Amino acid sequence: MTTTGRAAAVVPACLLAVLTAACSAAAPPAPVRDAGTVPAPTASAVASATAAATTDAADGRVIVLGRPGGPYARGLGTARPALVDLGGASSTGIVEGLAWDDWGGPTATGTGTAAYAAPGQALATATRERATVVAADPGDCGGRLAYRTLTWYFPQHHEVPGAHTPLDVCGP
Repeated sequence: MTTTGRAAAVVPACLLAVLTAACSAAAPPAPVRDAGTVPAPTASAVASATAAATTDAADGRVIVLGRPGGPYARGLGTARPALVDLGGASSTGIVEGLAWDDWGGPTATGTGTAAYAAPGQALATATRERATVVAADPGDCGGRLAYRTLTWYFPQHHEVPGAHTPLDVCGP
């Protein structure tokens, strides 16, 4: 049945339910919605909520992580990304499930899941493990206020901040 046909069949049933509920002492049933009937938020509502949640810089500007990279990169150029994919051929440039503990100061820290290969191991043997993520070096990045470096490390494997060279996520 098409969406239009389904809507046409549901409207009389809903009307009957409303009329029946109005004539009886029982409370009307709670409305049931499927994904196709829930209105989407407006673009301005999403933008306002995003700005309110991410305007953490001291001067009130929204700070983002680097700037959008190549065609396969994701998460760069956005505030508090839940996923960062640097767009390379290896899964070692992906951090997913990011939850940021802070954002807007000299550094932003959070946790996520990334590929870990022990020293001396081939990257093909890497396993997905919890990582601590650090975005740093806020400043101008293509005309926007952004964290210009990103790194992550694995404390459970006795790695410490600075264990890896920060990556330039601002680009040339």
